[in-house]
Amino acid sequence: MRSSWLADRVIGWILPILALLAEGAWLAVVYAAVETTIDGREPMLGTLELAVAAGGAALAVNRRLLRPDDRPLTFFGVLVAIGAVGWLWDDRVRTLVLAGDLAGAIVLHPGGWLILVAAMRGVGRGFEFDDRALTRLVLVGIPALAIPWTLGQLGAGPLHGVFVEEAFVASLTFMAAGFMAAGLARLQEIGRETGVDWRTNRSWLGTVLGVLGIVLAVGIPGSYLLGLPVDTVARGVLGPLLSLIGYGLLALAFVASILSAALYELLSRIGFALPAPLTPEEIARLPELREYTIEQLQGPIMTVAILWLAIALLAVIVIRVWVRRRVRGRVRGGSEERTFAIPQRSLRIRTPRLPALRRGPRRGSPADAVAAYLAALDEIAAHDPALARREEETPRSHAARVRLAEIGPLQADYALARYGTRILSGAEHQRALGRWRRLRDRLRRLH
Repeated sequence: MRSSWLADRVIGWILPILALLAEGAWLAVVYAAVETTIDGREPMLGTLELAVAAGGAALAVNRRLLRPDDRPLTFFGVLVAIGAVGWLWDDRVRTLVLAGDLAGAIVLHPGGWLILVAAMRGVGRGFEFDDRALTRLVLVGIPALAIPWTLGQLGAGPLHGVFVEEAFVASLTFMAAGFMAAGLARLQEIGRETGVDWRTNRSWLGTVLGVLGIVLAVGIPGSYLLGLPVDTVARGVLGPLLSLIGYGLLALAFVASILSAALYELLSRIGFALPAPLTPEEIARLPELREYTIEQLQGPIMTVAILWLAIALLAVIVIRVWVRRRVRGRVRGGSEERTFAIPQRSLRIRTPRLPALRRGPRRGSPADAVAAYLAALDEIAAHDPALARREEETPRSHAARVRLAEIGPLQADYALARYGTRILSGAEHQRALGRWRRLRDRLRRLH
């Protein structure tokens, strides 16, 4: 369902982002256990990097840039390339590879190959964010966290404290993002059945705030029991956002350094005498400069990030409420209630006969969700005439009688487009066409 409100479209991005963050966070716990236990080194990758790998694969499959079924060799090569990027994230690996010592580099940074697993998980998310799949991810993923936690506790050694902190932060991120994604996916599925877009009401906000409250209620006592600072709980909720801000600042610094070097060269060529850059020895002799570690800056950065996030959330809520009131206007006058009476059976009112569902012959493959539903009806009727849609049946009752997994969402899209006057998005049309293909292939195999 496409909304004309920019705020609604932005809110609609929350569901896929949260689902991909949940995938990346679970793998981040496994990565921390592998790196601290097997590689004997502090983790270099986090939730954001693994989630970006999953998101890139999901976007490529959704845009049909990657076709696992049609081009398996290309798909396999892309996965290996993504895994190699994670493996080469370690500077030791890059040094040995450039030196030609591939045998010595292959045993280093084994956790980096988990980016390949993240991409494979993203492929499954490229078609549809199903509420049952996301619920299953949370219900199975939380108990399964015991496996990497046990591995990290058994072999972390001197890096035990590093593993506990990194795994605790990633576990909180998985809980927060996973429960939010599952809740929003359920609201989306309810909206498909009722024709109510979950983005246009405040139910999504209540879901998000409720999950945050539960995570804080679990995370704060857990941090005390593990001997971790309380700011690790905030990192578990906002850790990917802070990592994204850090990469953004790094990109800005890189661009600024290039521009400053170009400006220095340009001014020098036209005759402006500029002082030479300071050498490291001269910088070290400056008494007023003070170096700060990441740990010292973590608290202030976290506070500023939380403050700006709260301000942005409040601004979005206020703007949405104000704009909608300005457009719709206030309701004047008192409320009105209407009722209708159902006639008794003694009146013997005859039910009017519904017009027959006429479907003329269609050529070629369907191009949108409506045509996909009608093509699916043709496939069902051709396979088993007893399962064909009857003249008096509604699309929903027919889907309930047929009980095929694909026909339910297809009839929901058809009802929204034909009777609900909803404009379906391009992604929804693509998902409907995919369901039609799966239904057609299944029926033809059975036939």
